[in-house]
Amino acid sequence: MTVSDCEICGQTAHGNHFGVLSCRACAAFFRRATLNPKKKLNLNCIHGQNLEIHRNGFFSCKKCRMKKCLERGMDASKFQLDRDMISTAMVPVKVPLMIPQSLATFLGRPNFLIYCNAQDPTSPGTAKNVVDCNHLLDRATEILKNGSWKPFSPQMNSLEQMSAAFENMNISKSSELQLITHMNKDHTLLIWEQEMLNTAEWLTNFSEFNSLPIAVQMEVVKSIWQTYGRFEKLAKTAEFRRKKLFKSDNLFVVGDEACLDSENTVVDVSWFTNYSYEQVSYFMDCFHNEAFRQIAKEFETLNPTTTELNFMLLQVCLQEAGKKLQGDVTKMTDYLQDLISNQLHNYYLIVRNMPNYSARLTKMMKVCNLMRHDLRRQAEKSKLAMTFDVFNITFSHPEIMGNCG
Repeated sequence: MTVSDCEICGQTAHGNHFGVLSCRACAAFFRRATLNPKKKLNLNCIHGQNLEIHRNGFFSCKKCRMKKCLERGMDASKFQLDRDMISTAMVPVKVPLMIPQSLATFLGRPNFLIYCNAQDPTSPGTAKNVVDCNHLLDRATEILKNGSWKPFSPQMNSLEQMSAAFENMNISKSSELQLITHMNKDHTLLIWEQEMLNTAEWLTNFSEFNSLPIAVQMEVVKSIWQTYGRFEKLAKTAEFRRKKLFKSDNLFVVGDEACLDSENTVVDVSWFTNYSYEQVSYFMDCFHNEAFRQIAKEFETLNPTTTELNFMLLQVCLQEAGKKLQGDVTKMTDYLQDLISNQLHNYYLIVRNMPNYSARLTKMMKVCNLMRHDLRRQAEKSKLAMTFDVFNITFSHPEIMGNCG
C-alpha cells in the first residue's frame, strides 16, 4: 500500500477524511454508519480469523470495515454538519413557542373589539372609573361670577392688569416646594383642581373677557386650563432654575407648592389604566420628552418679564380655545389676541422705552411655537389613547380633558 492508497480498503485515496487518509467510499461509509443510529452493524463477524475481509475495495462485513476505520483513527467529532443547503433547508427549525405581540394580545381583547368606541357607555370593554367634575366646575363658575377682587388703576390696560394679578397669585403661594416622590391619584386630582381654579382666577382680570356671558367664559376655561397650567408651571420651573433653587434639570414644578424629580418619582397608574407605567408612559406628560424639556430651557434663557409671560400664555391659550370651540368664540379670541398685541406694543414703547423690540418678540414667538407644537403632539397621543382605549377612566364632563395624559 502506497501513500496515496486508502488506509481502510487499499483503493486510491482522495484526501484526509475525519483524520485518516481514505477514499470517498470509506469516508461516506463511516459517516453514514456513525450518524444513522438505525443502521446497526452485525455483532457477529462473518469472516474467519484468516479470511480476507475485502476484495478490490468491496467489504462483505460492515462490522470489520467499521472496526478498521476506528483502528486507523477516524474521528466522528470532525464531522462538518449542516453544509448541505438543500438537506438543511428541509429540516424544520425549532422556534421558541411564544405568543406574538399584536394589538389583540397587547390590549387583551379580540380583534373585533379593538376599535370599540371608548366614549360610548354601551360599548364592550373594561368598566371605567368615573371622575365627577361637577363640584370643581361649580367652584370655577363661582370664581368667574365674582370677578376680580383686586383693585386696579383705571389707567391700566388688560395685559397690565393680568400681569399684576399673576404676580399677586404667585406671591400668595409659598416658595418652599414639597418634593413628591410617589405620584398617586390624590396628587393628580389636586393638581388638576389647582390648574382649573387658577385659570379661572387668572381670566377674571381680563376686562374684555369678563364682558362675555358666563357660559362662554366657562367653555373657554374648560378648553384652556390644561394649557395654562402646563406652561405656567414650565415658566415657574425655569424661574427656579435661574435662581439656582433647583439643583437638577430633572426637577419640575407640578403644583402650586409641589415639585418632582422626573427620574426618581414613582407614578401610580393603577387607578386609571390596566397597563404598567412603562407601557402607558408614552401617552402621559412624564417630563421625559425632549420638546417638553426644551421649552423649559427656552423659558430659562429668555427670562421673560411678567408682562411678556402673560402675553405668551394668552396668545397660546386664546388660539387653543378658538381652535377647539370654533364659531363665534374663534372671532372673539382673534379679537382678544389683537387687543393684547397692541397692548404689548405700548408696553415696549412706553414702559420699556424699547421702540425696536422685533428681536425680543422673535424669541418670544419661538417659545410660543414650541408650546403649540407640544400641544399638537400631546393631542395626537390623546387620540391614540382614546382609539385603543388605553385608559380605563372617564369624566362626568369629558370635554374638559381634551389633552389629558
